[in-house]
Amino acid sequence: MRRFIARCIGTAAVLTIPLGALAAEGFKVKPLQAVIADEKGGELKFPEGVACDGKSLLVVADTGNGRLVRYTYQDESLKGGSEIKLPQLTYPLRVQVAPTGAIFALDGKQRRIVRLNADGTFAGYVDPKGVTGEQGVVPRSFRVDGAGSIWILDILGARVLQLNGEGNVQRQLEFPKNYGFISDLEVTSAGDVLLLDSNSALVFVARKGEGTFIPLSQSLRDYLVYPTYLMTDSRGMIYIVDQNGGALIALGADGSFVGRQLAMGTKSGLLNYPGQVCLTPAGTLFVADRNNSRLQLFTLGR
Repeated sequence: MRRFIARCIGTAAVLTIPLGALAAEGFKVKPLQAVIADEKGGELKFPEGVACDGKSLLVVADTGNGRLVRYTYQDESLKGGSEIKLPQLTYPLRVQVAPTGAIFALDGKQRRIVRLNADGTFAGYVDPKGVTGEQGVVPRSFRVDGAGSIWILDILGARVLQLNGEGNVQRQLEFPKNYGFISDLEVTSAGDVLLLDSNSALVFVARKGEGTFIPLSQSLRDYLVYPTYLMTDSRGMIYIVDQNGGALIALGADGSFVGRQLAMGTKSGLLNYPGQVCLTPAGTLFVADRNNSRLQLFTLGR
């Protein structure tokens, strides 16, 4: 019943978005394929996470089944679907693939980040060392950047932690003043750190080498309902997942609105409370379409 009510509220909110906002389409998304099962026919169940390595590896956090599923992608299609199921990882929410091929996943029940070897075997937990303050660390999200640093969105400490490969804290960035609910972070190719505030529909930035977050965008409330995930590409474009609106929003590197694509629904090409997304260098977009229990592939272009 709660899920039904939330779905209705999200749909109603979408209808209040001004038509002018929807008309500014500065990028295009074209459906390619929907995947609902692994290589043995086992169906996905409420997948919330997806990560790609920029080559051919794709890892899905199949949350409802308490596992990861590994695919390979080539020529805008997916193959395989081997299961990774570990007792140390029972509720994966977000997933990342490091430059070394190691896989990292956030376990939503343990509130810990699990590290796996490239072959899918357990390699340990990411427990930050050298954290200041008396409170512990509760990760909401995380990123592994191109240099192998691990960035943790710590909602208990209201901060971002940068760790090296051994788990030692290198930097701590406090959340901006008067924030609402920080749901995600991103590290750009230029080294800037972005934060997504779901309540105020704002993107904040801490430029490389700086220790303070400032607003990058104006409020995006006219263009989305409730954003929960953000991602950047090699050009600095920012993409935001509108979870409750079933859409993808694009911003320029300066935070200006570029366009909105996709919509809420159950048919192929529509989204139903999407989670994490990832983008290949060739422009293939993967979306963990949570409440439709599937992974969707799109081509993304301008």
